[in-house]
Amino acid sequence: MPSRRAVLSLVAGGTLSLAGCGGSAEGTERDFGLTTTGTEGVSGQAVGIELTARGVGELTYRVDALPSGWQVTQGDFDPGPTSVREMYPPELLWEPPIGTVTGSFIVEIGSKAAPGEYSLPVEARAGESDETVVSTAVITVEGQTGSPSPDEQDGTPSPQEQDGGPSPQQSTERQSPRGTD
Repeated sequence: MPSRRAVLSLVAGGTLSLAGCGGSAEGTERDFGLTTTGTEGVSGQAVGIELTARGVGELTYRVDALPSGWQVTQGDFDPGPTSVREMYPPELLWEPPIGTVTGSFIVEIGSKAAPGEYSLPVEARAGESDETVVSTAVITVEGQTGSPSPDEQDGTPSPQEQDGGPSPQQSTERQSPRGTD
């Protein structure tokens, strides 16, 4: 038989809702939850993972799910954390626990990231309890791998393109074994 928490998690669409389980009127465990949004980007780009947490006392992310070479930093939070445990990944703390906080983590996609989907689990701990919830944001990397040439960055055609010939990247894209999706 599934636990009450598992049933509530399914009913809430993957977020944990502990409605009616106690907590202060200022929103702690009673309305504890976390949601994240996914995003799209290309290799070498920084993208934001937006989140909303309710009844949170502590917030962090799990970098072990990302490929090496990717960096995650703290974006803006409203209201901002009352303190930060300086470790990697850092733990953002709200003391006393806060009703609702919105914010973001900035993810710098590795410069050689292959196209595909990557996950960044974000974890919240409720108020003064040990209750936790994880919401996984999906980062979809699109397009080419590697860094663009200086000519591609400023929009200037390469010498081959000026002569009417395809650039090596255009040629590679046409020969892609993936085909059309």
